[in-house]
Amino acid sequence: MWSLWFIALIALTGLWYPIETLSGRAAVPPLSSVERTVPAPTGLQLDRLVARAWNLRPSLEIREIRFAGKNGAIMLGQDTAWLVRDRADGLALAPANGRVITQLDGPRLNLHQRLSEMADPLHYGTFAGLATKVIWFLFDIVLTGMSIPGVIIYAKRLEKAEKHMRSAGNIAWSGMGAWAYACTALVILALVLTPFAITGAS
Repeated sequence: MWSLWFIALIALTGLWYPIETLSGRAAVPPLSSVERTVPAPTGLQLDRLVARAWNLRPSLEIREIRFAGKNGAIMLGQDTAWLVRDRADGLALAPANGRVITQLDGPRLNLHQRLSEMADPLHYGTFAGLATKVIWFLFDIVLTGMSIPGVIIYAKRLEKAEKHMRSAGNIAWSGMGAWAYACTALVILALVLTPFAITGAS
C-alpha cells in the first residue's frame, strides 16, 4: 500500500509518452525569426548573450542553450513555473545584437501543454533537484528488488510441490529459460547506469 501512489504516478506518466508519440503531443509555442542568420556565437559573444538573458530575466536558471539558426540563441531552463520541462521557460535572443525574439513563459501554458510539460519532472523525479532524484531512486530500487523475494517465495512453493527434488534456486533460474541471462544483464546495467542518471538528469 505504501508504494501505490508511486506506482500509479510512474504508470500514468509512462502512459503519456506513447500518447505524445501517437497524436497527443501538445503544441510547442512558436518562435519568431531573426532578420538574418549568423554563425552560432561562442566565447565572449556567447557570454554576452547569457548575461543579457540574465539581465532580462534574473530568475531564469539557464540549463540549456540551443542555436536554432533563424530562431536565434534559445536559453532554456527553470523559472517561476513548477513541474515543467526545461523547454517551458526561457527566451530566444538574436545572436547579432541580443534583441529578444521570443519569450517562453511556463505559467502561460494552456492545460494540454502544462500536462505535457509535467510528464518528465514527475516521471523522473527531477522537479526538486537531488533530493527528489534520490527519493525516486530509492523507490525504484526497492520496488524492483521486491520482485526477487517474490520469485524466491514462488520457487519455494514449487520446490515443496516437487518434494525437494530440485532446489528453489534451480527451479527459479531454469524456469526463466534464456530470459534469465537477459534479465540479469539488464538489472546489472541499470544499477551501473543509475549514478549517472541521478547526477546527469535535469
